[in-house]
Amino acid sequence: MPRSNVVITGLGVVSSIGIGGEAFFDGLLEKRSGITSLANRTDGCATPSASDPLTGHWIGGPVIDFEPKQYVRPRKSLKVMCREIQTAFAASRLAIEQSGLDALLPLSETGSLKPADVGTVFGSEMFYGSPLDMEDAIKASVTEDGKFDPAMFGSAAMKKVTPLWMLKHLPNMPACHVGISINSHGPNNTLVLGDVSGMAAVIESISCLERGTAKMMIAGATGTRINTTRMNYRADLPLAAVADPVEFSSRPHDPESQGVVGGEAAAALVLESREDAENRDAVVLARIASYASCFIASGGMRGGQRSSKSEPQLRGSAEAMERSMVIALADAGIEASQVGLVVSHGMGDTIIDLAERTALAAVVPDAPVIATIASLGHSGAASGMVDLVAGALALVNRQVPPTVQLRPNNVNIGFRDTSETMASNHVLCLSHTSEGNAIAMVLEAP
Repeated sequence: MPRSNVVITGLGVVSSIGIGGEAFFDGLLEKRSGITSLANRTDGCATPSASDPLTGHWIGGPVIDFEPKQYVRPRKSLKVMCREIQTAFAASRLAIEQSGLDALLPLSETGSLKPADVGTVFGSEMFYGSPLDMEDAIKASVTEDGKFDPAMFGSAAMKKVTPLWMLKHLPNMPACHVGISINSHGPNNTLVLGDVSGMAAVIESISCLERGTAKMMIAGATGTRINTTRMNYRADLPLAAVADPVEFSSRPHDPESQGVVGGEAAAALVLESREDAENRDAVVLARIASYASCFIASGGMRGGQRSSKSEPQLRGSAEAMERSMVIALADAGIEASQVGLVVSHGMGDTIIDLAERTALAAVVPDAPVIATIASLGHSGAASGMVDLVAGALALVNRQVPPTVQLRPNNVNIGFRDTSETMASNHVLCLSHTSEGNAIAMVLEAP
């Protein structure tokens, strides 16, 4: 893709190590870990009992004591928002506030920024409800001999499940709620592409800005890997083992890691052209210099397998990762030596992490690296957008954050054990999926 002149003027994040950009980045610099027993979660979901052993099923990176009422307006909207929609709305509000857009809201035809000038694109995923949502309907579908009868469930659900249940769990609702709240009439879309959903949303937002269909875009992403229903339904990644202490259980690029720790997060960016940002005296946080998306099917994808087994090349594509980074650097007009930080998508899956290390060694072997999933756990569709926020904040603060590690320096990758001053004006962010999609994005200091 050609070099971009799109800039970031606002960012927001909801994470287990901090809510808001400043708190989140401080958490990274302080090597704070949000990984804990899910007994500590405060979202009303299932938790382990005191007698349950602490296993990989019962650890994660929950956002503790998140209060959506602080961010959601009007508050009546909360009744049609599941947890992921709430965190996405909060992250967007934080980004909007930082960008200075609040003074122009709600958008109107008489304002300097009209409703059609602003759009919303979000990376999203399937939102799973709580098992308790279906409890009454399932009980009503049990026959006299104690067996569940699927034929009875339809009519039982009509009576026992709240009519708003489906509306609370539609993947496109984060973009819709944010757009409605600010009276945005511009492009509105949702991308469900796994881990790359957030970066893909940014790419589509840039396209909207460059084609002139909008003057400002709010790009966001939200996701979770600690929803109880999802954990029961999916087994697409290996499960992590509990470390001692538990805070170090998420172990990206650790050859001794047994799997992935789940987390939850949401992040958002306000994007606009540099010219428009300067015309409204907005503070530019970073420029999106270039980006590249590439798909080369993983071994599992080619073989029609979705498995958490530890088989070489089953998940991830080193070729796609390498090609996306090479193209992004070339389009940004920089060499590997000019990359001051790589924000890695390492997650603790030894198969995918090996593919990423292979690609990094081929493209940016000497760059400092951070893996945010070590602190937050894997937040699904939100993970790539969280990495972009981390990269932008690293440029703003001129700091390379350290990575939380159980045993530092156990692989040949550029993790830092303490923070250090960034030596360059460029950050390379990488996101990828187990199926073989990879997106690389270069951020540049303004």
